[in-house]
Amino acid sequence: MLLQLGGAIPVAGGAYVYASRLVGPYWGFLGVAVPVMSVWAYLLFAALGFAEFVPVFADLPTLLSVYLLLGAFLVFNYVGVRLAANIQIVLVCVLMAAMLTFALGGFTSFDASNLDPLFPAGEGEPFADGYGTFFLAAVTLYIPFQGFAMIIEIGEELENPAKNIPRVLAAGMTLVAVLTIAVVVALVGSVPWEAIAEDGEAIDGGLAAVADGILPGWAIAFVALGALVAAATTTNTLYTSYSRTIMRAARDDVVPGFFAGISERFGTPNRALLLLAVPPLLAAPLTGPLGELIAVDVLDWLVTVTVTGIFISFMISGVALWNLPTVFPDRYKYSFYKLPLPVLKVVAVGNVIVSAVFMIFVALGAPSALLFQFVWIGLATLLYVYRIRTYGDEDEDLREKMSLLHKHEAIGGDSSGSTDD
Repeated sequence: MLLQLGGAIPVAGGAYVYASRLVGPYWGFLGVAVPVMSVWAYLLFAALGFAEFVPVFADLPTLLSVYLLLGAFLVFNYVGVRLAANIQIVLVCVLMAAMLTFALGGFTSFDASNLDPLFPAGEGEPFADGYGTFFLAAVTLYIPFQGFAMIIEIGEELENPAKNIPRVLAAGMTLVAVLTIAVVVALVGSVPWEAIAEDGEAIDGGLAAVADGILPGWAIAFVALGALVAAATTTNTLYTSYSRTIMRAARDDVVPGFFAGISERFGTPNRALLLLAVPPLLAAPLTGPLGELIAVDVLDWLVTVTVTGIFISFMISGVALWNLPTVFPDRYKYSFYKLPLPVLKVVAVGNVIVSAVFMIFVALGAPSALLFQFVWIGLATLLYVYRIRTYGDEDEDLREKMSLLHKHEAIGGDSSGSTDD
């Protein structure tokens, strides 16, 4: 889906553009509101996870660790996308090396008996056979792959995006999938699941703690470093990509045009970056009371908010993919990467159905998270109606503006000649 949409319409703020241009203006508004809420939740989730690994190296308060992570990468992205990209390259190399280290160490201690039972039920599991925990774990793996959304969110900033977006997505997703599967198989094959659950509850450091006994000390420390780097790369990617989503929507005046501003000194969407960064920073001290309010683990609740939002966005994108050949036929026809039309329809429908099913299964573990998303969508709907009715340009309907590509985006584009002044 991302290969086809990103290759056909390489623009900044892809999630918003695909929803607004290919599904409808209202869905475009949700294409900003839902992902941004999910990003806020995940930034906080990643920062809290980062804080759990910090004690392996330094004794720092959790809140300070959270602020260090979110603040540092806000600064990097504020100063320039090239700096953020160069830092990302270094961090990704370290992360892949740490994943490979854990996988190789785990395979040397692999025991097939650790795979029985295949779906163990955890405490508070909504299904006695453990399938609920499996679904939560499976959809949590969607989150690392959200890093690839960066490539479609900054599409127009790339060199030859129509060709490079599909290439990067295909190669990158394959590599990440192989490494992720290797880590998971090595983990469950080398350590009994009871030990994993016990360590997960009692010891900070996650994989590094589980690796104790199957890896030498230096490797455990390197794996812990990799976990810190994983949170850092995700934070960096989300800042870079979804600031462009906000900026692109602000260009259409969907959100206040103030957030379309570009720093004269650094050339970055500084105001959109601040909108992404400030809410998690403000919410970080409230995570303790939040856990008492929702009566579930805060990390589980935040990740459920994140993945339900991802699946809602995926469903919208599935409809966008279905509509692509009809709304922008030339974009589809001349796309560097083109799914055959019957395959495109199957992928679009399958994406909507699978996303809906997974969303429901995930929400069973924390129904309040899905309720929170629906409340947020309700508020976003009211804001959309208000924005449409109060739009100040008498000569232009905001909904029409949200339906047309900008001139620089329509170069070599659709047969209808749709552009936006």
